Amino acid sequence: MVNKKISAETASARGRNAQAKFFQHVSELRLWSVLAGVEMFMLAGRGAFGYRNDAAEYISTLMIVLLSVPLLYVVFMKRNGSPAKVIGYVMGLISGLELLEYGARLVLHVPTDWTGELLSWAGTVVMLMPMLYFVIVDIRHREYTERQLTYMAYHDVLTGLPNRQMFQKSLSLSVRGAKTSKRKFAVLYIALDRFKNVNDTFGHAFGDLLLVEAADRLRVGLRPGDRVSRPSGGEFTLMLRDIADREETERMVKSIIGQLTSPFLLDGHEIRVGCSVGISMYPSDGDDAVTLMKNADTAMYRAKDEGKNGFAFYAAEMNDSVIQKLVMEEWLNKAMEQNELMLYYQPQVDMTVGRVIGMEALLRWAHPRIGFISPAEFIPLAEETGLIIPLGKWILRRACMQNKAWQLQGYPPVKMAVNISPVQFYQHDFVQEVLDALNESGLDPKYLELEITEGVAMHHVDQVILKLQALRKLGVHIAMDDFGTGYSSLHYLKKFPIDKLKIAQQFVRDITVSPDDAAIVQAIMAMARSLKLHVIAEGVETKEQLDFLLHADCREIQGYIYSKPLPAEEISCLLERMSA
Repeated sequence: MVNKKISAETASARGRNAQAKFFQHVSELRLWSVLAGVEMFMLAGRGAFGYRNDAAEYISTLMIVLLSVPLLYVVFMKRNGSPAKVIGYVMGLISGLELLEYGARLVLHVPTDWTGELLSWAGTVVMLMPMLYFVIVDIRHREYTERQLTYMAYHDVLTGLPNRQMFQKSLSLSVRGAKTSKRKFAVLYIALDRFKNVNDTFGHAFGDLLLVEAADRLRVGLRPGDRVSRPSGGEFTLMLRDIADREETERMVKSIIGQLTSPFLLDGHEIRVGCSVGISMYPSDGDDAVTLMKNADTAMYRAKDEGKNGFAFYAAEMNDSVIQKLVMEEWLNKAMEQNELMLYYQPQVDMTVGRVIGMEALLRWAHPRIGFISPAEFIPLAEETGLIIPLGKWILRRACMQNKAWQLQGYPPVKMAVNISPVQFYQHDFVQEVLDALNESGLDPKYLELEITEGVAMHHVDQVILKLQALRKLGVHIAMDDFGTGYSSLHYLKKFPIDKLKIAQQFVRDITVSPDDAAIVQAIMAMARSLKLHVIAEGVETKEQLDFLLHADCREIQGYIYSKPLPAEEISCLLERMSA
């Protein structure tokens, strides 16, 4: 596949070169045609006005026509002659040959009609100069346009940096040179972290300013012989030549990260973005341009997965993880088609009265060959590929229908909590999607609780508030999931129409041994009381954790201390016992 890509690019480059040469020859032919046409016209004009054309006239005209070919070729090889210069060269050729003709006539004592010769020369100049000028200007304009189009084909218009195609061409040349010199070099794939957030928050014009400034910083930091390009979006590629080893590469990469981590002062705003860098080394990670760029790209995504604002060297097993992700994506598509996905439900309990007050719907995947697959493995993949949108609709409808089914069976009504992915929430028809699920199931909106994360609430704030208000008007409850793990502030929390905070499991886990976690939970409880919000703690597993939470006045809990997530049939039995 790599060889095919290189062959295609080589063929394309050869085609462009052949096209350029063809147009160059056409331009030469146009000038030559003008010159030859004027000479032939003047030769015929002499006869028409009664002047006799002898052998010397024919020889002189033929020499002008023939010798103009190499002259025009040399002029067009330079490709930088002004119209005046080209006309000067041509008129110099004509004048020189005319003088040579006159000299020959004098030496050979050939009779000469000087009046006719002067009129012929003057007529040639008068006719030829404007015609040559307009033809040359037209040719130069076309050449300028061609150069501009070529530049745009190989460069990023915004930053002026080479684009992916030009970088790959330079990289291929470096590979050939390195094979001869036995030198090493590194290819870097850089992605600006949170660039999308900058675009979404401040607009694309502001994002363009950030890209230009980032490109300037990278350009200034280059050594002679290094290369930088912008292939797309908020991404850059670099080639660092003559690298001794990984340690030297690491030092240079850290310097680049430092350049891009420093704040950007743009239009009165101070922005910090950081970057994730993937690194492939020649020759250990590839011996052609395509492979080196692909492996650096793969390593960049590993750097993102490891927390962003860092770097990762390519390793062969990274390709295994990419293949595994592709396989998982195919499995997930089949799972949705073949009903391998199911919902489990975990009770939410008010411990002051010992009564189940709600259920959280949790997605489970029972693969026919390898058994249950953790949601931590396939939910991020579903969000990345967009599968979370149809999957989220299915979860919402299924959870509403199950809750209504329990009510129809005579069990005490409880709220059904459903996790909402940010990707799903940002869909323009999300509110209508919730309404459709309620209408289809017949569930009263007050028995549905949607759990959103702090991450959802921190972007497109005005749109988020409008959607949450629309849901609240329907009667749907809103809970903020994993509270304390994101970037919420009291200012935002007051603005959002939410009903409940859900204390993240990571704070509950060490609540009895970590003073910091204990202080965070107590602070959340105090804040919730001041804002008149309900609080539920998830991941409660021990009596000690439960006692601490009750002492902190957290009455609602969810966790293994009461029940693990169960399929609908077993939840029915639990509700049956509770009713009895």
